Amino acid sequence: MIQFIHAADLHMDRSFEGLVNLDKRVQERLLIANLNVLSNIVDEAIKHAVDFVLLAGDSFHQPRPSLKIQKHFVDQMERLNQSNIDVYMIFGNHDYYQQERYWFKFPDNVHLFTSESVETKKLISKSKEEVAISGFSYLHQWIQQNKVVDFPLRDLVDYHIGMYHGEIGANEKGNYAPFHVSQMQDKGYDYWALGHIHVPMDLNEHGTINYPGAPQGHTQKETSARSILLVELDQGRSQIETLEVAEVYWEEKTISLKLAKTTQDILSIFKTQLETTSTKLSLLDIKVVDYTHLSHEVIERIQSGELLDYLTDKLSANLINIYVWRISIVNEELPNRVSLSVSEDLLEQLFETYHSPEIFQQILNEMYSHSEALRLIHEIPNYQEQTLNRAKELLDRDFVFEEDKE
Repeated sequence: MIQFIHAADLHMDRSFEGLVNLDKRVQERLLIANLNVLSNIVDEAIKHAVDFVLLAGDSFHQPRPSLKIQKHFVDQMERLNQSNIDVYMIFGNHDYYQQERYWFKFPDNVHLFTSESVETKKLISKSKEEVAISGFSYLHQWIQQNKVVDFPLRDLVDYHIGMYHGEIGANEKGNYAPFHVSQMQDKGYDYWALGHIHVPMDLNEHGTINYPGAPQGHTQKETSARSILLVELDQGRSQIETLEVAEVYWEEKTISLKLAKTTQDILSIFKTQLETTSTKLSLLDIKVVDYTHLSHEVIERIQSGELLDYLTDKLSANLINIYVWRISIVNEELPNRVSLSVSEDLLEQLFETYHSPEIFQQILNEMYSHSEALRLIHEIPNYQEQTLNRAKELLDRDFVFEEDKE
């Protein structure tokens, strides 16, 4: 029996995207989150006394990782070395391998795949079983060939594992080593450790061809990116356990204001809904529903960002593990909305036009002629996008768009 950690797509030096005007408390936690995720992975490997760790590509977000990130990575690998745990590491499309960019020597327990040609490395497990690990690395940003065809058939060992950073390809065209699951199955391996897709995916009925997903999400879409896999193989049988290691969770939360009659009720509902016992930092995207009985002024204050500012500034001491980065109202049929004979398709086309920087600037020419207004505009991150999103929210709030049938 062998046991190992399968992780991929750490993207250690990637920033957390879409967050603006962060307070110092959140900034400090985000700065060390990526470092702590790797430490958490190492903690789990040591805790479970695994035979080895597989890192299936894009451990770094770029081919030139910072010295700080490199040093932390090497230090954590040394922790595994002290616990007699080997590491097998391939490089992906983000951190494609170039030896001269690594300033620190990897410890002896770290076995790198440094070629775009498939290599096979062997080890003897703690249970004295022989394991073969086959894999390749990116040396450039793209690999457009199917690399599965280059993998050898299963070796005469107790276990044979493939490491592959790439995408499932419906055809043979793609920039990230496109492959077919059936091709992997034909190789007869005991397990395929995949990387590249940030969402956890099990690609066969036996649970032996897996994307673990990214262990830490860096965008609002990566709500499921928080885990690694603990894999146990025992002569044809497999057992897979998901281990959460993320330091920051991207989460959506729906809050109903159905019972709110006053503004004080709204604040009370938010305080109650945001209580948590989690020790991790939650980046919350709040969707407000059941609000149509409230006045337009109250709705406007929610939409304008006043409530968001209050939660950020006034409640931070009590909500140390929560940061609300966006509050929006879910479009509901508001009373007294004006009906316009305009199709929503036409409206979308209009907004698409305004996304052009040249056209948007033409509209604001008068404001751009005032130095103070220009300064304020440049101080607002993503001003054009925020303005257009706000305009869309106001139109949705005050108007119903119905295409003229005549």
